[in-house]
Amino acid sequence: MVKSLHESIRKTLSSSKEEGAKKQISLIIDERMLQMTDVIVEQFKNLTGGRIASSRNQLIEMAIEEYVQAAADVLLQDHFINIDELVKYKDEVAEVIEESASDDKNLVIFAARNDGFEEVFLNKNQWYSVSIAAKNIPKIRYVACYRGAPYSGITHYAEIDKIEPFEGTKRYIIHFKGQPIPLRNTVRLGNGKVTDVRGKTRYTSLDRLLNSLEISELWT
Repeated sequence: MVKSLHESIRKTLSSSKEEGAKKQISLIIDERMLQMTDVIVEQFKNLTGGRIASSRNQLIEMAIEEYVQAAADVLLQDHFINIDELVKYKDEVAEVIEESASDDKNLVIFAARNDGFEEVFLNKNQWYSVSIAAKNIPKIRYVACYRGAPYSGITHYAEIDKIEPFEGTKRYIIHFKGQPIPLRNTVRLGNGKVTDVRGKTRYTSLDRLLNSLEISELWT
């Protein structure tokens, strides 16, 4: 986060940035923090010869933006809570956007928090409130979930019995045929990126899942 803040400050010093739409809000900030903010604004002007005429409000806005984005990243990386998705799809009025499942991609993969995975996937033999494009439903026969730390990988899969609309929403509930099946070897994140499995619906094949050791092998 500190590195990101430094990069943002350097960018501000070297170039101007277009401002987006702003909302008027009131903040209560410590007096010393305000004094530091004013001094930083003055130093910005000195270092750029007056080219960057940042105000106290602009600096505070930039700091808030950085913090909110960093918080959103942490929630997504550690807890698989996608803030962008919650904001964009809060009322579930948008269409599901995802890749197409080809005939050889018969397994769908979601991201899961460990507590929810154990309670629902392992103990209830189902997985619900998931986004799947209706056109892909007839093609998928298996489901698996990428689990966060300490597993950081896929440990089980299940054969799908049926997929139904979930409680009147645009999402679905997946019912399994029997108990989930543990993998012989956990398919770990390895050198891959968490973004490969979080915040989106991904497809692969059961054969790839059974013969992969790292997440990146599921897509190549």
